[in-house]
Amino acid sequence: MLSQPLFLVGFPHAGACRTRQNTALRPTADRSVQTTNRLNGQSREDWGRHFVVAVLGATFSICWGLPAFCQPPADSPVQASAFTRTVITVSLDGQTAEEAINQIVSQVSSGSPDRPWTWWRDGGVDPNKIVSLNLAGGSAAQAMTQLTRPLGWEAFPIPGILLVGRPEWIDRTLGTLVSSAKQESIDVQWPRGTSSTMALNTILASAENRRLNLQGVSSDEAVGVRWLPHDVWPEAKLRKVDPWHVASLALSEFQMAARRGTPLARLRSRDDSLPDGVRVIEPSDTDWKDVKFLMTYPMEDGEAEVRRAVQAVDAAASFRSGRDQKTRTKTLRVHTNPAGHRAALAAQWNAAPAPAQIAASGREATYDLKLLNKPANEVLSQFAGAAGKKLAIDDNAKLRSQTLVSLDATKQTLSQLAQTIAAQANLKVDWGEEVVRVSLPINESGE
Repeated sequence: MLSQPLFLVGFPHAGACRTRQNTALRPTADRSVQTTNRLNGQSREDWGRHFVVAVLGATFSICWGLPAFCQPPADSPVQASAFTRTVITVSLDGQTAEEAINQIVSQVSSGSPDRPWTWWRDGGVDPNKIVSLNLAGGSAAQAMTQLTRPLGWEAFPIPGILLVGRPEWIDRTLGTLVSSAKQESIDVQWPRGTSSTMALNTILASAENRRLNLQGVSSDEAVGVRWLPHDVWPEAKLRKVDPWHVASLALSEFQMAARRGTPLARLRSRDDSLPDGVRVIEPSDTDWKDVKFLMTYPMEDGEAEVRRAVQAVDAAASFRSGRDQKTRTKTLRVHTNPAGHRAALAAQWNAAPAPAQIAASGREATYDLKLLNKPANEVLSQFAGAAGKKLAIDDNAKLRSQTLVSLDATKQTLSQLAQTIAAQANLKVDWGEEVVRVSLPINESGE
C-alpha cells in the first residue's frame, strides 16, 4: 500500500475554529468562528439540547452501532513496533518532507502485511519543505525522528496511521481522539479531488458496509454530512483502521471533535446543521491538554530514560512494568497526558536497539531520490556514508567531481545511483566493500 498523506487544501491554522452553522458554501479563509456574539436564547437552546443528549446518551449507544469513547488505543505503541524493527538506509537531499515521509512509511507498511501503515499530516504545516537525511542501516523510527525534528514536527502512531505535525496538534488530536467502543476495522479509500463531505460520507458508508461510487459524485450527494465545511482532499488508501479514528481525524482538521459515547451514525444530520454529537473546539478549550489515558510501550532497553522523559512533562504520571501476555516481551504501562505520551514515545524510539541487519540493509535497500544541481562529490559522499563506506577521490578527478548533477530516480540501490551520478559527471566509480573510489575513465587516466 502506497502511503498517502491526508491533509486538506487551504486549511486555516490549528488555532482557527468553525461555526456551529453550516459553512459548506463559505470560502475556507472565511470560516473563522464567531462564538462570542451568540444570542442568549440560542445559548439556552444549545444547553437544553446538550442536556437531552447527555440524558439519552446511553440509549443512543444501545440503539446505534459503533459508539465512541474518548481514548486512543492503549496498545498503539506496541502495534507501532514495526517502526523500530524496519531497517532503512536513506540518503535524501532536495526532496520535500511529504516525499520523504511517503518513502519511509511505505517501507514500514510493505514489511508489515498484518498492519499496513499510512500517515496523516497536520493541516497547519507545509509538506513542501525541503529536507535532507543521511541514515545508514538505522530504523524507520530513527529516520522519522531525524527527519521531523529539524522542522519542529513530531510523529505519533495510532493503529495503522502515523500522525505527523506540530507537537500541540498531536497533543490536541490525541486528547480528542475517539475510538470504537468495541474493536472495529474497515478499509476505506477515496480518489484525489474528493470533497471533505464525500470523504466523511465514505468513512461512514464503509463502517455501514455500503459501497459508494465516488467518481463524478458531487458533494451534494453526501447525504447527512453536508454540515462539514468544504475542502478538496487528496487520494487516500487506508486499510484495517478503526472507522472512528479516521472520522475523528477528519473532524479534527476543522477544529471539531466527537462527544463521548456518540454512535458513528449520529455524525449524519437531517437538516445539515452541526450534529449534537459533534462539538467545536474553541481557542479557549484546552481540556484536551490534561486528558490522561493509558498506553503500553514495548521495552527492550531504556525504561529509566522513558520514565524520566515522562516525569519531566508530567510529574504525576504513573508507571507499571510488565510483560506482554503473547510475546512475553517487557512492557511499560504509562498513564499520563498527551504531552507525556509524546515524551514517552520519543524516549522509547530513541532507546530501541538498532536493527541487526545494518550492513546488508545498507547495500540492498532501494529508494527514491530527487536531486537538482548538486556537486557530484557531495552526492557521492552522501551515498558512501549511507552505506557505511569511505569515499576516496583520485587527485586528477577532484576538479571534475565538482560537476553539478541532477537526478530523479526510483527504486534504485545506492550503488546504482552512484553509477548514474558518475556517468553524468563523466567519472568512474568503483563500489568496493569498504571504499567507494572515484576516478577518471580509463581512456583519460592513462591506465
